[in-house]
Amino acid sequence: MHFIFLGPPGAGKGTQAKIISKEFKIAHLSTGEILRSMSLKETKTGKTLRNIISQGLLVSDDLITGVVEERILFEDCINGFVLDGFPRTLIQAESLETILKKRNISINNVFEMNVKEEILIKRISGRQVCEKCKKIYNKFFDPFPTNGCFDCGGKKITIRADDDEDAFKNVRLKKYNQETKPLVKYYNEKKLLKSLDGDSPPEEISKKIIEIIKNTK
Repeated sequence: MHFIFLGPPGAGKGTQAKIISKEFKIAHLSTGEILRSMSLKETKTGKTLRNIISQGLLVSDDLITGVVEERILFEDCINGFVLDGFPRTLIQAESLETILKKRNISINNVFEMNVKEEILIKRISGRQVCEKCKKIYNKFFDPFPTNGCFDCGGKKITIRADDDEDAFKNVRLKKYNQETKPLVKYYNEKKLLKSLDGDSPPEEISKKIIEIIKNTK
C-alpha cells in the first residue's frame, strides 16, 4: 500500500497520514522529519543537508528526491508507506514516478485535502506548540490549557514566525498554489486523485479515507 497526501499547510495532511499509517501498519514519511533525521547521519547526504540547513538554503528537487529514494528502502517501508509533504512540485512527482517504477512500486491513491482559506488561516495563525512535548494546540479551536499541557504538564508554548497570518497568505499559501496545486491535475489525469473535504472533523475524514482504501482494487 502506497499513498500520497496533498494539501496546503494547515489542511490536516500530517494528522490523516499518521492515522492511515497506524491503521494499515505502513510507514509515515513526513518530508520534514525525514530531512531532520537524515541530516543527523554521518553520510554524504547527511553532511550536505546539515550544510544547507545551517546556511538557511532551500533543499533542491534533486536532493529531496534522493533523500526520499534512500528512505523508502528502510525496513519499515516493506509493507508500504504514506508520503506527507512530498512531492511538492511536478519535477518531484515525475522523479518519484521514475524511482517507484524501478522498484515495481505503484501509488494506490493520492488524497487531496480541500480546506477553505479562512479555515486554513485560523488553523495556522492560531497554532500554539507546547514547548516541552510539541503537542499542537490552537487558540481558536483548541486553546492551550491555562493550567498547562494536557499531555506533559508543560507551561510554555512557542509560535512559529511563519505562522503569522500575513506570512502564511503571502508566502506559504502562495507558494503552495504556484508549485504544488498543479499536482492535483497531474494525479487526476492518472486517475489516482481522491478529493476530500478537509473542513470536516478529523475522524470523519479518516473514516472516508479508510473506506476509499478498502474499496480500491
